[in-house]
Amino acid sequence: MRYVFAGLLVLLGHAVQAQIGLLQTGGRAAVSAHSLAKRPTKAGAKAKEAAAPPVKYVTPFTYRGQTVSHQRTAADQLKGKGSTEILALEALLEETYTAMRADSAQSFCPPARFDAIAAAARTAAGARPSWDYYAYQNELAFYQQEEARRQRLLNPPPPPARRPPVKRRG
Repeated sequence: MRYVFAGLLVLLGHAVQAQIGLLQTGGRAAVSAHSLAKRPTKAGAKAKEAAAPPVKYVTPFTYRGQTVSHQRTAADQLKGKGSTEILALEALLEETYTAMRADSAQSFCPPARFDAIAAAARTAAGARPSWDYYAYQNELAFYQQEEARRQRLLNPPPPPARRPPVKRRG
């Protein structure tokens, strides 16, 4: 019986040592993986730099009870492909905004200006498709709606023609 216990002790000792070795190896691998993940890499730094969006300033304005997004990006914050096109679009929208505020009764967005803004928006979207153009679209739609309202005031439809009274025979 003594030999049986001694044999079991030897066999179990090797199994226990193997399990301890596996646990130690797994622990070392986990520590190495954690330290590699925390280590900064050149590609990771570039990805963080590219992922950081430029600061966009969206300030809503209210005109005749309607609130509209007014997005403008600082020129020093906007870099890369399509930046000049986006800044050109913002400049056209800013000119339109200033013209709208200058006189509340006159036309401020003739068809030529509207077409120029739409063309600038298409050019900017082609140059940088990942940019968020939603605020620009809303602003342009508001200008179009306000221009239509002003045109109706400036050029009211003619009154309906009066029909001559019908004479009754009698």
